[in-house]
Amino acid sequence: MATVEEKKTLKRNSILDAASALFMDKSFAATAVDDVVKMAGVAKGTFYLYFKDKYDLLDQIVAHKTAEMFGEGVRRLREASGYERFSLKEKIMFITEYSEDYLARHRELAALLSRNFSACFKRFVSGGSEEIDSVVSLFAKAFCDEGYSENRAKKIIYLITETVGSVCCEAVMGTGPFTLEEIRPVLNKAVLNIAEVKPDD
Repeated sequence: MATVEEKKTLKRNSILDAASALFMDKSFAATAVDDVVKMAGVAKGTFYLYFKDKYDLLDQIVAHKTAEMFGEGVRRLREASGYERFSLKEKIMFITEYSEDYLARHRELAALLSRNFSACFKRFVSGGSEEIDSVVSLFAKAFCDEGYSENRAKKIIYLITETVGSVCCEAVMGTGPFTLEEIRPVLNKAVLNIAEVKPDD
């Protein structure tokens, strides 16, 4: 039998999943809170236990979906052959390439993210999402182990995620000037250049 916390998580996730589907189908502007709770099968009061309003819901959806992507990438990274010997740059490139492939396969996520980037990626530096914080912490520690301060590490992580995310989403959605195949080699080189920012003096 599910615990109280498990039931809360299930309800929150059902709202997130329902809203994600509706935002993609009808658009954010055309979706009302009533539509979300009806599709999720929860009471309207339940919605407000987890979200302040529709804008907070969108913010949390973007964070949740992004955390799923990066969390799966980190899991695969840890399962990769020779992971223990990977350099920091190799870890960064593994996650970068995984994210590029993931967004190419999940066009609906790319569409959602492309419209809401600032809401999502500011969480990489401001916190507020346990899901994203755990991924950031893993890479921040990897940078700190190389002599970077936590503040410098978070800035580099933010720059990489913002660059990869925004360029990939535009490429996947066809709203940018290049396809993903065209821009990917240059993007990956840019990520490596960002990763080469020196530790604090």
